[in-house]
Amino acid sequence: MGIRGRIALAISFVTALAVVVLGVAVHHISGMERDRQALAYQDGLLSSALQIYQRDGTLALGAQLDDSTLPFPLERAVAKGQSGTYISGGDDPRVWAATPVGDDKVLSISASYPDRDPLQAALDKALVVAGAATVALMAVVAWFVAQSLSRRLRLSAAAARRIASGEAPDADALHAGGRDEVAELGRSVHHMAMSLAARVSAERQFTADVAHELRTPVAGLVASAELLPHPRAVEMVQERAQTMRALVEDLLEVSRLDAGVESAQLEAVELPSLVHGIVKRARGQRGVNDVAVEVIGEGRIVVTDARRVERILVNILANAAKHGRPPIEITVEGTRIVVRDHGDGFPPGLVDQGPRRFRTAAPERGTGHGLGLTIAVGQAAVLGARLAFGEARGGGAQAVLDLPEAEDENEPEQAPCPRAVTAPGP
Repeated sequence: MGIRGRIALAISFVTALAVVVLGVAVHHISGMERDRQALAYQDGLLSSALQIYQRDGTLALGAQLDDSTLPFPLERAVAKGQSGTYISGGDDPRVWAATPVGDDKVLSISASYPDRDPLQAALDKALVVAGAATVALMAVVAWFVAQSLSRRLRLSAAAARRIASGEAPDADALHAGGRDEVAELGRSVHHMAMSLAARVSAERQFTADVAHELRTPVAGLVASAELLPHPRAVEMVQERAQTMRALVEDLLEVSRLDAGVESAQLEAVELPSLVHGIVKRARGQRGVNDVAVEVIGEGRIVVTDARRVERILVNILANAAKHGRPPIEITVEGTRIVVRDHGDGFPPGLVDQGPRRFRTAAPERGTGHGLGLTIAVGQAAVLGARLAFGEARGGGAQAVLDLPEAEDENEPEQAPCPRAVTAPGP
């Protein structure tokens, strides 16, 4: 149940409770007033009958001497020489009045007194109708009040979702009316969202600009290194230049992934054959050597972008070769690819928060720049796949790539629906 329903239900419940308490109080007070008036009226009739009896020695209409059905409370009061009134219950409820008249005689008068009075019933019915109408009216009013609060909260939540997905928040929401706490919360959330969106956009632009500016001088540096006379100097400069060029290319790829301009070129491929080919091409590169591939079950044909799958697996294998220990095992089962090494496992921060650029588990910054797994997550998002990082059973790091199921394997041109990438790591 949403906040609208909860607020409307709470106000309706409080209103209904107040109506019930008020109705019960009015019913009780009106009943007590009816009893008081009946007793007072009966006491007045007794006074008139007493005057007639003392004057003429006769009994007025309805008066009796020494009535055997006189209720016990009146008998006890008369025995003490006092007058009294009483309302008896039972099958024949009556209102009584009695008084001693001398010679141990008791003059009494009574009248029928039904439990249900027409006026009391009409009052109770009016209370029920008015109470129900009040509760219904307050429920409608509470719904519209809660609707206004809920709408502003939904706008704030939508702004938070947009900034979380990388979109810009709606600037018009900053001018939402209201001076209460909800309006202030909404404006604060929108200000925060717009500020974060501006920062993210600036960072993306900065990354792209830096990468583009570095590409040209790095290419010139690589070409110039070949002109150096000393072979060792040539080797060192070329090694550093190649590292810088790889960093620039990774930065460009990250900036394209962040900007959302990448799109997958889908085609039908047999997944086990694709993985075997990727491992074969990766051996001997970036330290990847000891890799074993196991296929469980029948090989599946998937509709995906083979180049991007290769980019993801090569980055994961390079990370396993650099930070883990051999052997590296790849298991293909259905549309799932599991890459495991036998090292110390992923850092807790990577598993909990996902890959982060320029963060590496290497003891020295010179052994990596931390963009490999970040690029792998971005490429998985382009494919609509899910890439998760965790600890393998028995120890070691484990990366699981779940490729999306194709709606129809006979129609490779249809792209699967994108899904959010979840990476319990950077």
